[in-house]
Amino acid sequence: MALNLGRYGSREIMDLQIFNFATKAPLLSMDYATSAQTENTAATVYARGGAGNARRIAWHGDKETKVTIETKIFTMQQLAMLAGEDIVSGSHEIYKREVLKVEDDGTGKKQIKLSKTPVGTNKDVAVFEYVNGVLGKGQDVETVTTNTLKLAASASVAIGAEVEVYYRQLATDAHKLSFTAKGFPPYVLLVGDTVYADEVSGEMVSAQLQYFKAKLQPNFTITNSPTGDPSSLTLVFDVFPVKVNGVDTLYDMIVHED
Repeated sequence: MALNLGRYGSREIMDLQIFNFATKAPLLSMDYATSAQTENTAATVYARGGAGNARRIAWHGDKETKVTIETKIFTMQQLAMLAGEDIVSGSHEIYKREVLKVEDDGTGKKQIKLSKTPVGTNKDVAVFEYVNGVLGKGQDVETVTTNTLKLAASASVAIGAEVEVYYRQLATDAHKLSFTAKGFPPYVLLVGDTVYADEVSGEMVSAQLQYFKAKLQPNFTITNSPTGDPSSLTLVFDVFPVKVNGVDTLYDMIVHED
């Protein structure tokens, strides 16, 4: 049965597939966005003249397409595209802070047991008195054995008192993304799948939008807050023309049978 064109309504999200522009290798997919908007703009200038300085001739140009994606779920792959850098997996040092109690080591000396083993030496661990939630006087650390700190004889904090400890631990299974001064988003092929409702047939019609060359704008914000709605990440793609059958084409919209 032939697919006839219809009168469409749009009220469904557009799922995305994102590919490397040069190699067409898949980078990521998104089926969890909250909104997807394709904005098309162009400039118009006019020749005016005569009585009332009316418009006589129009010229159009500066055509642009922009795709804006809003999502409340984000991935490291999305952030890597924004950063223009690769994700590095392996072991990485993590800064850690703990509030702990000073213990008796069994000989009357003072010790502190950390939840993790610190990296470095006793000079890389900082211990402070912790009274009423305020950073107090520093305490000297004599030795570090695995995750146990032995305080020096000069330490003034009492056994049973709380201390605040700052140190670094080695996370053996971690993923790191660096936001560098020279890294910027690469060009990608952007493909969006959605459905439109046909007013006359009452059926849903599949549609695919193929943006042949797109580039993320590097600006983004992620908010950390314990109140209100979850943080929303905005991804804004500028779309560029590519020769398709000899014609500079920004994107194709294809209505098709599923």
